[in-house]
Amino acid sequence: MERTLDNLGLLPPGLVVNTMKGDVAEHRAGAWLTWDGTLDLDCAIVGVPYDGASVVRSGSRHGPDAVRQGMMYFTTYSSRDRRAMTDFRAADIGDVQVVLTDMEGTFRRISDTVKALVSRGIVPVMIGGDHSIAFPNMRGVIEAMGPGKKLGVIHFDAHHDLRKAHLGAESSGVPFRKTLEMEDTLLEGHNLVQIGMSEFTNSPQLDDYAQEMGVTVFSGLEVRERGMQAVVDDALRIAGEGTDAIYLSVDIDVIDLAQAPGTAAPNPFGLPAHDIQYALRRIGASGKLIGADLVEISPPFDPRNITGSTGASLILSLLYGLSTARSPSAS
Repeated sequence: MERTLDNLGLLPPGLVVNTMKGDVAEHRAGAWLTWDGTLDLDCAIVGVPYDGASVVRSGSRHGPDAVRQGMMYFTTYSSRDRRAMTDFRAADIGDVQVVLTDMEGTFRRISDTVKALVSRGIVPVMIGGDHSIAFPNMRGVIEAMGPGKKLGVIHFDAHHDLRKAHLGAESSGVPFRKTLEMEDTLLEGHNLVQIGMSEFTNSPQLDDYAQEMGVTVFSGLEVRERGMQAVVDDALRIAGEGTDAIYLSVDIDVIDLAQAPGTAAPNPFGLPAHDIQYALRRIGASGKLIGADLVEISPPFDPRNITGSTGASLILSLLYGLSTARSPSAS
């Protein structure tokens, strides 16, 4: 039976992305991502407007629509490669049903959505929301992959997000520890790579835990010293070693606050957006990406939607990478 929006349990997009279709010859990104209701897709964009685990500043529930709003300014065309990615089948298929006071139920719906998409060979790109949603995203991937498989993870962030709890409660800072320690996990510490950890934003306890678990950590300063290309090459090797697929998680606060001010924890020591653009394009093109998320865009702190537009362009960079791996016409 062909799955549709209704029996996946999704809601229509909070904001329709084709508000500026433009001339057909322009290959507008918004028009390209308009969904026809079927799941004959290579990639599905799904909004997850949940920020019930935020402990610093909330507002990322509005992140999916900020990215959709930003999408209207872009096309699908690569100026470097002189190729539009319109032969890659992608669509914004709507939002997971979220209840801010029901984390368990919301997370179950997120996992079920991801599992349904991955089981069909569709790459889900989940737009949050706070970073807590990375756990149900990865759980859905793990459930779709099944026993006997191994998952690698590449995580861009200013913070480790390896907390056990935040003052006794689950928060947006726990998803990677929670996934490492979940029953029947497919993720081992030596296949988790964290990139962009910023100065003066982390604790020695979390760094110690990362080392104990065998997690590879590249600080923001190390990325600047070595260059993003070398770091991404290492990340793909480490996350891909002995694994069947790679999951990608991107917290927008890995980017310098001048280019991403709208987030819960704006980062004055962040990486430049073009470094993350390169990284997402390269990881998408690796041929191993099974799912991804982009989180912590908080529009109330960015009235000009700089962060939403940055997020939209990053999503397109990731999709372009995926298109080069999947499309027979890609160079």
